[in-house]
Amino acid sequence: MKKRIFLWFTLIFFLSNSLMCITNATPEENIKQSTTQIKMLDKQLMDLKETLSALNAEIGELDNKLKQNREEINKTEDKIKEIELEISDIKKSLKTKQVVLDNRVRTIYKSNFYRNSLLIILTSKSFSEAISNAKAANMIISLDNKLISDIKRKNEELLTNVNELNSKKDEYKSLENSMQSSLEALKSKRETQQSTIDKINEERQKASSIIKDNEESLVSHSISIINSSTPSESSIRNAISNLRLLLPQISTPSVRDSVENAISKGTELLSTMNNNSSINFDRGTILAKKTYVMEATAYFDGLITASGLKPVRNPSGLSTVAVDPSVIPLGSKLYIDGYGYAIAADTGSAIKNLKIDLYMNSLAECYTFGRRKVSVSLLAYPNEW
Repeated sequence: MKKRIFLWFTLIFFLSNSLMCITNATPEENIKQSTTQIKMLDKQLMDLKETLSALNAEIGELDNKLKQNREEINKTEDKIKEIELEISDIKKSLKTKQVVLDNRVRTIYKSNFYRNSLLIILTSKSFSEAISNAKAANMIISLDNKLISDIKRKNEELLTNVNELNSKKDEYKSLENSMQSSLEALKSKRETQQSTIDKINEERQKASSIIKDNEESLVSHSISIINSSTPSESSIRNAISNLRLLLPQISTPSVRDSVENAISKGTELLSTMNNNSSINFDRGTILAKKTYVMEATAYFDGLITASGLKPVRNPSGLSTVAVDPSVIPLGSKLYIDGYGYAIAADTGSAIKNLKIDLYMNSLAECYTFGRRKVSVSLLAYPNEW
């Protein structure tokens, strides 16, 4: 265990020095080196956590054994107290019986037992009665002696039980001390393991921070072009292309979000720039008044639109679409990439802001279309043509 911990600290020291050295490299090189170091650190963390998990299991098992051992000690102590109370009661009983017997013996000797015995025999009505009376007197004395002997024997047995229980209690306490020492040793190992894990996590965080800084450096120029006030169309296209190439290499979530937001913004800027592009229609070349990037869905089986018209899907003419009137006024003429020309004739409770619902001729077409981003060009406002 000590050897392994020494190796881990050596690795941490090596990685700390490595992290200091890579700052002079290019962002790509820094990312590559830091990623390699993170993989090494993750391997060490996995090994340490497995060891820590084993230690926690061992500590839990030892805690349970200590608890069971303590319960046995408590049971033994309770049993000892019960027997000690029983011994105390026996001693009191023995003392009482002994006093009675002593008084009886003294009375017999004071009254001249042999003379009284002879008197009992002489005053008996028959020889058999005399024998019987003599036996009764001796039996009383014999029974008293046996009772006291039994009490003493019971007392000795209880004392033996107490000694055995005390011996067992000492064994339990010795075992408890041994397990407690083992438990402290395990907890000490766990603290060492956790300390090593914390240090490796610190180094991993440093490596992750270096990766983040270098990833931000890689994409900062392209993002700054998209965020600039007057970017050219070609520069935006190049920036989007560069960001899309870099995106698979980005591992930091916050940087990925920045890149994806920049790509989305750049795409919208390109769509806006296409406002000046011309669209051929049967009325001649028409200049788009506005262009939106919208989230499109599809619907079917409409009975009548918000404009009072029957919805239609006419790929050769104007199809019906539902819009948010606060964004696109009802009656506006539109061109939608991948759908064709349309009239904003309908609304919907879920169609808000930059959302549009395209009418289809069947439910199957709706499922096929699904949900997607589309470019919507506003060709004419209501009543313009």
